[in-house]
Amino acid sequence: MIGRRGGWLVGVLLLAGLVWTTVAAGAAPTFERITVDEAFADEFLTEECGVPVTTTAQGHVIVRTFSGEGTGVAQVNTISIGLTATAGGRTFRFRDVGADVVQIKPDGTLVLLISGQVPFAFAGVLKIDPETEEVILEPRDRSEEQLAKACRVLTG
Repeated sequence: MIGRRGGWLVGVLLLAGLVWTTVAAGAAPTFERITVDEAFADEFLTEECGVPVTTTAQGHVIVRTFSGEGTGVAQVNTISIGLTATAGGRTFRFRDVGADVVQIKPDGTLVLLISGQVPFAFAGVLKIDPETEEVILEPRDRSEEQLAKACRVLTG
């Protein structure tokens, strides 16, 4: 799952560059709802737990892109995805929920604020500079705790 969220983060960072261009150009705001409904062989949990795991993800992502001049919120991605991991008839349910906010600061720099609960990573708020990848604020790391619980459930 970390790889999937990591891929999402890279996408957000790339999108932040596009948003900066859009905001600077004063384009109209957009609103997009992306439905998530997929099942996949979960390589991360399979490797971590030592048993084959399949995960189903269902929910949505809402992308709001704001236009305007100067500073403020440029984009908000609201995430609400329920996940169900299964292995040998055992089930572990968890959620990926929260909001990813791209802000333009008065000096023109971008800040990405990720809040909520990221599966097998953290709960709270992660604030980074997308250009330098400098961490400005760190959330509560709960990766080991959540991973241990998932593996206990999935391996019996």
